[in-house]
Amino acid sequence: MGVKYDVNANVRIAKEVATNLVYPDNKEDKNETDKPVKAQNIRYIASVEKTKKKVMEEIHEEVKGENFNGKPLVCVMDGALYLWTLFKDVFKDIENKVLILDIIHVLEYIWIIAHIKHKEGSAESRKYVYNKLLLILQGKVASYIMELQKEMLSKKWEKVQNDKFLKVITYLKNHKEYMNYDQYLSKGYPIGSGVVESACSHIVKDRMEISGARWGINGSDSILKLRSVAKSKDWDEYWEFFTAQAQNNIFFPDKYNLINVQKKMVA
Repeated sequence: MGVKYDVNANVRIAKEVATNLVYPDNKEDKNETDKPVKAQNIRYIASVEKTKKKVMEEIHEEVKGENFNGKPLVCVMDGALYLWTLFKDVFKDIENKVLILDIIHVLEYIWIIAHIKHKEGSAESRKYVYNKLLLILQGKVASYIMELQKEMLSKKWEKVQNDKFLKVITYLKNHKEYMNYDQYLSKGYPIGSGVVESACSHIVKDRMEISGARWGINGSDSILKLRSVAKSKDWDEYWEFFTAQAQNNIFFPDKYNLINVQKKMVA
């Protein structure tokens, strides 16, 4: 699942984001007149057949003609290091780009430590997560890593707990260069992959996981391509293009790439 979209800058402070994520019912600055920053010009690409690299290449085709001199190309992804290497290769021609680790994945790792130190579901565990997330959002990832290393070496934990400490420390070290959240927030960049997570539900799961559904690769990929076109609000143009081809006795092969049709229509 890949999504390309435009979004206006949304400057936030660390405390605001930490509160929203850990204590969503306790927002301090509620303003009913504020409108949430929404993604615009969304283009979806969903496939079970294409490789991750191919999906990235499709997105690259969508953005390569845009001007990134005054604004960066921002990429928000999960922690799979393979994806970061792949992204740097596919988008190597775009110099002004920012790679950001999805903050929700970071939050999941903080919870691992919270449940070692405190009872699951307790107020203490939630408070711990809030404080450490706030630390990370303030750009102090290195400080948190040092704190975890010191705790791991304290010899007061069992092996299974030490292994969890090591897992979290390794994760943070591997992704530290993509965790400059204080800079991202001050510049108004998105730090979560909510648009993609949402697409996984309303483009893929809502159709592919209906009761009694059975899919083959070709059939499922065809449906996902059609849903990508429709959800990208290109259906009318696609149908006009399709019927014109049919009237001229030009028929599509079974594996015709509807994303290419989408790009031709836009061009």
